[in-house]
Amino acid sequence: MVKIYFETYGCSYNKADTRIMENLVSRKYDIVEDISLADVIVLNTCYVKTSTEHRIVNRIKEIAAKYPEKKMIIAGCMTVVDKEKATASNPRASLIGPQNLDKIVEAIDKTLEGETVQYISYKRLDKSILPKLWRKNEVIRIVQICEGCADACRYCCTRLARGPIFSFKTENIVEEVRRGVLEGAKEFWLTAQDTSAYGIDSGENLAELVKKVTEVSGQFYVRIGMMNPHHTLKILDKLIEAYKSPKVFKFLHLPVQSGSNRVLKMMGRRYSVEDAEYIIESFRKVFPKLTFATDIIVGYPGEEEEDFVKTLEFLERTKPDIVNLSKFGKRPGTDVEIVKGYDVRVLKDRAKRAHELVSRLQLEGNRKWIGWRGKILVDERIGGDSVGRNEYYKNIVLREDVELGRILEVKVIDAAPHFLLGKSVNVTENDIL
Repeated sequence: MVKIYFETYGCSYNKADTRIMENLVSRKYDIVEDISLADVIVLNTCYVKTSTEHRIVNRIKEIAAKYPEKKMIIAGCMTVVDKEKATASNPRASLIGPQNLDKIVEAIDKTLEGETVQYISYKRLDKSILPKLWRKNEVIRIVQICEGCADACRYCCTRLARGPIFSFKTENIVEEVRRGVLEGAKEFWLTAQDTSAYGIDSGENLAELVKKVTEVSGQFYVRIGMMNPHHTLKILDKLIEAYKSPKVFKFLHLPVQSGSNRVLKMMGRRYSVEDAEYIIESFRKVFPKLTFATDIIVGYPGEEEEDFVKTLEFLERTKPDIVNLSKFGKRPGTDVEIVKGYDVRVLKDRAKRAHELVSRLQLEGNRKWIGWRGKILVDERIGGDSVGRNEYYKNIVLREDVELGRILEVKVIDAAPHFLLGKSVNVTENDIL
């Protein structure tokens, strides 16, 4: 039987896209974990950053050179955002876009027959009705709630690949969670390009969705994905109320991008720094131990030293637990103009200063958890270590081999900038979620 290998880059949404394709493909072909055994290689690409672009292009070329006899299909955002570069990286590869996943079997069939096909047109594809192929013993399920974007941030190319906002039906999402619980999943990631925009096109909202998801019978946790402050403000009170469910991780991912209102306006972000801080303060008032994650872009064209200092001050005030720090890089299809005299050395210097501050803030924040004792859900294994999350979504590493899905009583004994170190305090056979 023909063998298919999948390799995925990027966000959790992309990983869920791959699982949809795997499920469709598994009905006809064998899926293998070893690329050397494959007849067809499907590379699901991310294209959000310049550094990621370079990595993807190099990987495509590397595979094409190492396995010239194998067929390749390039999937994901790259195929829509930069079709020309995808084709140039491997002229023999077929392309399949994010909204054409339902054509993956057809794409494989035709590619095997020697054709080079391109399925990259935009269409509204309801992914909530497309089952995903989940492997045995997986604790985490990724649940896509909508696709596309309700905004037009000038620097972002992902919105070009994913299209306008398209919210999936609430009943389908709830059913996916219900099915996952019955299959043994313990943790559900509600994911989208912007979860706070859910329902804008259908008259629903994220808070109502979370409430319905947490009403599903069973013991499990829900992680709510990235939320744009602009849309979060509109449902803030209802969202905080939904977060009160013991099934919801007290985790807020609010990508603020800059601490300068002037830069936010240049970016096309439709909120102020004050708006973002109000959201953070409102959540922390109810959930003092909240884990707050944000994204920051350093060196946006036109950013002055004063703007950058405001970003550092914002970080000092809000003290995020997690910061996804990026140096600006112009993306294909975006209209950001590189300012005359743009100095890459200044960009590198600012990135270094921001990184040093973030590392200090994260370490200081994590050290406050030393001595904490409570329950965690073990949801990951890295090498010989186990990783669990408490109700605030703090990642606690155990130098122990613990069964995935187990609930443990642990004590935090040390801290690093990116994780807490813990040890189990009391383990019993009944401590299974």
